[in-house]
Amino acid sequence: MTAPQWLLVVFFSQQALFGLLWLAAALLRISRHAAWHWALYAGLTLPAVLLIMSREQMAPWVALGAANLLFLGSATALRRGMAQFARRPPRDVEYAVLLLAGAVATAVMMVSERGTLSAIAVLVGAVVWTVARTADEIRCGLAEEFGRRAALWCALPSGLTALLLCSHIGMAPLIPGLYGSDYARPAGESAEALLVVILVSLLLHLNLCAMVAFRLVRHLQHLSDHDPLTGLLGRRPMEERLQAEALRQSRQGGSFAMLSIDIDHFKQINDRFGHVAGDAVLVRVAHALKHTARAVDSVARMGGEEFGVLLPGCDRAGAHDVAQRMLEVVRSQQHAEIDGAMRVTVSIGIAVYDDASETLAMLQRRLDKALYLAKSSGRDQIRQAMPLAALA
Repeated sequence: MTAPQWLLVVFFSQQALFGLLWLAAALLRISRHAAWHWALYAGLTLPAVLLIMSREQMAPWVALGAANLLFLGSATALRRGMAQFARRPPRDVEYAVLLLAGAVATAVMMVSERGTLSAIAVLVGAVVWTVARTADEIRCGLAEEFGRRAALWCALPSGLTALLLCSHIGMAPLIPGLYGSDYARPAGESAEALLVVILVSLLLHLNLCAMVAFRLVRHLQHLSDHDPLTGLLGRRPMEERLQAEALRQSRQGGSFAMLSIDIDHFKQINDRFGHVAGDAVLVRVAHALKHTARAVDSVARMGGEEFGVLLPGCDRAGAHDVAQRMLEVVRSQQHAEIDGAMRVTVSIGIAVYDDASETLAMLQRRLDKALYLAKSSGRDQIRQAMPLAALA
């Protein structure tokens, strides 16, 4: 077998493998809508390359025209899948216009060689535009989810592919001989071009796999860090944030506050109205606390009906203001599950950390005492923990 034939086998195996991979991902509901498109991208790229490699057995411009149209279709499938992955609305009108222009250009090439170079320029230009826009879909669509830097890295392979197409394939038909008359060369002498196609396709597929894996890892991390019922942080990530805030305070000074919040008489709600009603009340209170907190605050479900709120940069007065808002918001809530038979309220304890000599265990003891005092004094109220200096 010649080198191009070996490379063709490698390319066929590569595209078949990734095509099956994306079909499996779609069937397993892993980025399902995007995966269907990416399987189509792999499937359309293969016949496009086969047409180019077999152009000696047919009219060369017919083979090249059909191949470039298939490349345009595969690039469109790649871009539309990327839009689905980034949760952006697909631009179907734009896709249709580009595909129609490509089909007209292909028809011109198949009917007559007149205007062939112009037709190829239209086809290649549409492919370059589509691949470049894919890079932009990645950069803009994933910036918020992945972060700007990660989104730029994810967009890089598509951007480089567009530049490569623009500088090499796009210039060849416009300036004959610039690249050794690529379109006129026998297919048997196209090993270098086929190797580039293999490497570029591999890079694009691996980039797509990396994006899917990154999203799955982030999703698993979110599930690990958040309470499945309320969507709030869990105890472990809250404790990690508390430790980080204490370390920051010890270096930079200042203060922060912790709130311990407990739903009053929650066991009675479960006993009288059932756990489904209790869960609904729990979720509604959790959302109220989350939306009342400041953007810099962290709200967590510490267990059962108990919540914790970390207030960076807060002193006693500021912490009391936040706690008062939370107390009033919970009071004002309506709970259809319990038919107004009970009024849902919370008790809140506050402890301010403003002394680097205090350990977090000591802070927690002061906070627990403040919450206990709020509950033992009649509930539906706020109590401040005694300052560390007063306890000494």
